Amino acid sequence: NKMKGDIAELEETFASVLNDTTGSIEELESAIEGIVASLSEMQTAQAQKDIDLAWQALHMAGAAACRGSAANGGKGEWSNSVIPKENGKKCDDQCQLTDRTYCRAEVAVSGYPGRATDYTQTVGYFYNYECDGGWNADVNHNEVAAEDGDILTADSTYYRFCCCARS
Repeated sequence: NKMKGDIAELEETFASVLNDTTGSIEELESAIEGIVASLSEMQTAQAQKDIDLAWQALHMAGAAACRGSAANGGKGEWSNSVIPKENGKKCDDQCQLTDRTYCRAEVAVSGYPGRATDYTQTVGYFYNYECDGGWNADVNHNEVAAEDGDILTADSTYYRFCCCARS
C-alpha cells in the first residue's frame, strides 16, 4: 500500500509539472533535441581536440629526440625542423625537399598514454638512425599514412621522423 501511495504521489507530482510548463510538448521535445545535438557536437569537437593534442605531443617528442640526436645540439642561427619519415625514403633525400636540406638524424619514438606511477616505469621508447637508410619500413610507423585517431589507439607504435637543418 505504501508503494501504491508513492506511485500516486509521483503521478500527481508529474501531472502538476506538466500543467506548470508553458508551451507545447512539441516545443519541449524540440528544445531537448537541440540540447542533445549541441552535446553531440561538443563531444565530437572534444574528441578531435584530444587527437590533435596527442599528435602535437608526438611531434614535440620527435623534436626532443632530434635535438638529442644532433651532435652539436642543433646550434646555429636557424631553427631546425622535424618532418614525418616516409616509408622507403631516406631522410637525406626527404630533407633535400625542404628549406632545411641537411639531415642530422632519423629518429623513431613511441610513448604510452597516461601518467607514470613509478620512477622505473617505461613510458616510451626511441631509436636513432643514420640519415642514409630506409630504416624500419613498417607502414604502421608512418604518420602521414596513419588514420587520424590511430594516435589514440596504438599503445606501442613507433612513429619516425627526419631531423633536418640548414647546414
